[in-house]
Amino acid sequence: MINILLPTDFSDNAMSAADFALSLFNPAEVRLVLFNSVVSPRTTPGMMINITNLILKDAEKDLRNEKYRIESKFPDIQEVTTVARQGYLQDQVPIMCNAHRIDLIVMGTKGETNLATKVMGSNTEHILRRGFAPLLAVPEMELSKERLEVVIATGKEAIPHEEDIWSLFQSLKDKTNAHFQVLQVQLDPADKAPKSMKFGNMQIAVKVESAETPPEGIYQYLDKNKTDLLVLCHRNSTRIDYLLSRSTTKKLTSNIDTPLLIFPNSETA
Repeated sequence: MINILLPTDFSDNAMSAADFALSLFNPAEVRLVLFNSVVSPRTTPGMMINITNLILKDAEKDLRNEKYRIESKFPDIQEVTTVARQGYLQDQVPIMCNAHRIDLIVMGTKGETNLATKVMGSNTEHILRRGFAPLLAVPEMELSKERLEVVIATGKEAIPHEEDIWSLFQSLKDKTNAHFQVLQVQLDPADKAPKSMKFGNMQIAVKVESAETPPEGIYQYLDKNKTDLLVLCHRNSTRIDYLLSRSTTKKLTSNIDTPLLIFPNSETA
C-alpha cells in the first residue's frame, strides 16, 4: 500500500498529475489524500462575513468534485481522502505527511513562463528541499502505454536510496512492463563508470553522457532516448561529488518536460 499526498489547486495541471500517478501505480494499492491549502485575505475586524470560512467551503466543494472525478476514472482506487486547511502550502505539507504517513508527494509543474508558475515552482522546490517525502513532479502529459522506461540518474558507484526506490516501485501498476537503467553524467572524460548497478533483485545497465554540467548531460540523454520517468537523488549540498545539488534539481524541476521522481536528502550536508 502506498500513501500519496496530492496538493491541488484544481487546475488542469494538478488533475493531470493525479491521473499520471494513478496510471503509474496500481490504484488498488493507493490511498490518496487530496489537499488544498487556503491563505486568508487581509480583512478588517469589522467585516460581518468570515471570508476564510467561505473560501474553505469552496475548497471543500472543489475537493469533493475532484474526488468524484478520480473515483469515476479509477474505480479500483483503495481510498480517497479530502482535506482543506488554512495556511501556506509549505507549512501544511509536513503536517499532512505526518498525519497520513505519506510515502509520496505528487505535484504538477510547468515551465517558469509566468508569475503563477514561478510561484508553483518555488513551492515545489521548497517542499523538495525540506525533504518531507519523495516528490513526483509531473508536467502536463499522459503516461505512455508502451513499455515504461525508468532512468535513475546518479553520480555515485551505487544507487542512493536504492532500497527506498525499489520499495516504491513495487507498487507500479505493471512491474513486468517496466525497464530500468542508470544514467551517469561524466564531467571528466577520464572518469570511468560501471557497466551495471544493483537495483533490488536486478542488475541494471549504466548509460553514460559526457557534459560540462549534470543538467546538460541529462538533457542530452533525454533528447536521444524515450524516458517516461526520471529518478533523481537530491542533495542539498554544493560538494562536487554530488550529482544533483539544490540548484541543479531546481533547474530540472522548472524546465524539464519529463516526470521527475525526486528522493530528498537523507543526510545533513
